[in-house]
Amino acid sequence: MMDFHCNPCDRVFTSERALNQHLNDSPAHAQTVECNPCDRTFVSEDALNQHLRDSPLHQRLSDTPLNSFFCSFPTFDYDPSLAPSISYKRLQQHMCWQRGDDESDEAWNDYQDALKNELQKWYGSEDDLTAWHALCSAIGIDPLPVTCELCEKAARRTHVNIVDLIEWARSERVNKVRTFPNVEKLGAYTKSTGKVFGWRRRKCGPTASST
Repeated sequence: MMDFHCNPCDRVFTSERALNQHLNDSPAHAQTVECNPCDRTFVSEDALNQHLRDSPLHQRLSDTPLNSFFCSFPTFDYDPSLAPSISYKRLQQHMCWQRGDDESDEAWNDYQDALKNELQKWYGSEDDLTAWHALCSAIGIDPLPVTCELCEKAARRTHVNIVDLIEWARSERVNKVRTFPNVEKLGAYTKSTGKVFGWRRRKCGPTASST
């Protein structure tokens, strides 16, 4: 009698019909589709599409200043789930930019503009209590202050990297943003991670416009 093997499962069937039924019914052989930004797998295109429609992450990331910036480079394989600083390093390597090149400096300045606009998108204006509550939630202030003035007072006592705030807003917002006891430790962290905000480059060299 001829045996029919399913090599991935290391199983043997007595007929081709039995093997085909196994291939159709076994979850191990179900075709799957992936959502790379979320690192999740779905059993069908319909399930993936529903996830893309319903997930707060995809709703937030669908069209943002940072996404628009990175997607403006057609040959760059952009992954919006990565931190902006990591994506920029990957873009820099992909484009073979050298520090001081006009194209590199222009792209860096555009990236900084995108970061600034992204910050505005997620945290709004100074008179927006919802925006202040988002900021306070990011840095772990609990309970949330009841006025914009109290939010600002509480937030100003905290040293935090602005790019980290942007990353938090673009994520599932599970953990609070890392804070630092003083400006010196924050500066060392910013330098070591490359999470720079507001530092623009000019022909005469980089100039810090804000921190």
